[in-house]
Amino acid sequence: MKTVTTALMALFLVISIPDSTLAQQLSVGARGGYVRSTIRWDGTEPIETSWNPNFHIGAVSRLEIHRNFALQLEVWYVEKSSGARLPAESAEGDFEVSYLEIPLLVQLRVPLGPDSRVTPRLFAGPSVAFELDCGVSLIIAGDVVNWDCDAPDVGVERKTTAVNLVFGAGIDIQAGPGAILLDAMYDLGLTNLNDDPEAPDDTVKSKAWLFSLGYLIPVTRW
Repeated sequence: MKTVTTALMALFLVISIPDSTLAQQLSVGARGGYVRSTIRWDGTEPIETSWNPNFHIGAVSRLEIHRNFALQLEVWYVEKSSGARLPAESAEGDFEVSYLEIPLLVQLRVPLGPDSRVTPRLFAGPSVAFELDCGVSLIIAGDVVNWDCDAPDVGVERKTTAVNLVFGAGIDIQAGPGAILLDAMYDLGLTNLNDDPEAPDDTVKSKAWLFSLGYLIPVTRW
């Protein structure tokens, strides 16, 4: 978070410099793609976790405040899950959570030249995720049984709001009136999701890779 704060301060300093090369542009669009996620569990009970495939879809708005810098606010529907196995009990299953996630990303853009249709980008920033749904599935005697996390006989004690750090790289490809977005992102959970009073020292954090395809269209420029 300290690194993100420093980057934002530097960005606002750039904005305040009078320079004819500054150009502000607002663009909006949408994105979606593949997610590969897991939930790391460090606690008294040994639980082995694994990566599961998922998906995300959402809206994008970008404010280009300099040819090299931009702020990007996004809203995603993202599904995250993790395989889990309890070796001592020979049991396995999946923990599945869907979120409404809102990242605010600071972008460093690297224009390749006035005639290039491709612009590489690096980005990082905080994200807040709000749980929409949570479920647990277990394999019992060869059959799959599904429960809601809040069911009385399950009672998964967890935090339903999380703060994450999103960072990655991508490219813009000019196509038609806007640009195609190709991005690879890492979504690192900073919040300990464990809220079980009987196991206060357990740590449960999510992490996910997102590979995304989107399209962004300019709506205004000044």
